[in-house]
Amino acid sequence: MAQQELVENDLDTYLEALDENLPVESELSSAAHAELDQHRELREMMRLAAWEMPFLAQHAKPFVRAERTAEKTPLRWRYTTYFSESHPASRKVVVEFKVKHLGLGPKETEKLKKLAGSRYNPETKQFKMSCESFETIAQNKRYLADTVDKLIVEAKDLETDSFEDVPLDTRHHKFKKRMQFPEEWRMTERRRYQLDKERRKALLAEGRKVEEGQIVSGAAAIEADRQIKLKQAEEAVMAEAKKPLPAGKMGKKQMGQRGR
Repeated sequence: MAQQELVENDLDTYLEALDENLPVESELSSAAHAELDQHRELREMMRLAAWEMPFLAQHAKPFVRAERTAEKTPLRWRYTTYFSESHPASRKVVVEFKVKHLGLGPKETEKLKKLAGSRYNPETKQFKMSCESFETIAQNKRYLADTVDKLIVEAKDLETDSFEDVPLDTRHHKFKKRMQFPEEWRMTERRRYQLDKERRKALLAEGRKVEEGQIVSGAAAIEADRQIKLKQAEEAVMAEAKKPLPAGKMGKKQMGQRGR
């Protein structure tokens, strides 16, 4: 307690000395007044951090993560952000959901699929809708939420029209053919034993051919051909060296010797 009073007295003494050293406000310029206001705001934040923020610890509560399941939150929203850049696509909102998470009956589910039309993916059993007609993200999201609510209300209204006589149209979706790995290609113990047996048989046959000289070594053939070409080149050089030199013009020294 005494230490806390000492710290408070030291801080008050420092602030009083700081106030005494400040010039008169009437003599300050507008820039100096702005600097002084900033200094006062900083001092106020320092007082809050020193004396009031420690009391917030008594209000702390342990964090409990809320469980999010598809049944509780069936709608999945997706937004697009361009990081502080203005872009027309930044207002676009996309919503996705599956019918099984809405808690509808079989007839209601079939009617909802028919009402959704091309927005239903029969391969993934998922609905997907988007909106960018309004200026803000909140407006587009509100429009999509209202549209989903209207679809669910219409799907539950089986007395007016159940759409049982209307077939489900899936022409808008192109089904992707997924290739299945053949069962006979799967590696089994029997298949592995058979492959090892064939490999050993092939190695024995190749070793027998090497012993009998039926297999030509590629490296040896290349080396023999290189030696033949090297010998031919040496013979051509030696034949050129044995030829007599042609008689050329005589120099002055040779002409003088012939005159004598």
